[in-house]
Amino acid sequence: MKKLIFTMAILLVSTLGFAQIQKGDIQITGNVGYNKTRPYITQVVTRETSRITISSKAGVFLSETTSLGGILGFSSLKPQDLTIFNVGAYARFHKPVVENFYLYLEPSFSYGFSNSNGTYDTIDAKLSPGMTYFMSPKFALDMNSGMIGYAKNTNGVENYSFNLNLANITLGASFYIR
Repeated sequence: MKKLIFTMAILLVSTLGFAQIQKGDIQITGNVGYNKTRPYITQVVTRETSRITISSKAGVFLSETTSLGGILGFSSLKPQDLTIFNVGAYARFHKPVVENFYLYLEPSFSYGFSNSNGTYDTIDAKLSPGMTYFMSPKFALDMNSGMIGYAKNTNGVENYSFNLNLANITLGASFYIR
């Protein structure tokens, strides 16, 4: 029983240790997102669509609150059978709230391309709010919800979005190299 209590105390103290971001830290992040849409038009179900997105980011902290980095991503849209690859850049501006917990704003710009159904290109600019919770000094969980954004594809379709609700949550994990 003493060993169990001691182990739990050590785990609690290790997760409560203050994980302060430092200039020069490198952040490696992975995100997974899923979105499913089932539109209704006068009570008749039209085509259901789903999108799975996997992205990775790597950035370096220029100060204790600002980082710059690059994006590599992949999206799959069904039933369109469209696979899109993304490359881009982002900045992240952190605001510490309490120990181990940060809020952030992340402006980003990316270019997406696909040749799965002919040539398909898209540009995307967005501003996403989010939060980071450090589980340890080198590992954090990330979550962002919604965005303000603009996208345009080669078909001439433009999409303006303002979505700051819990309908589009992206979860991720970050590893920090110090």
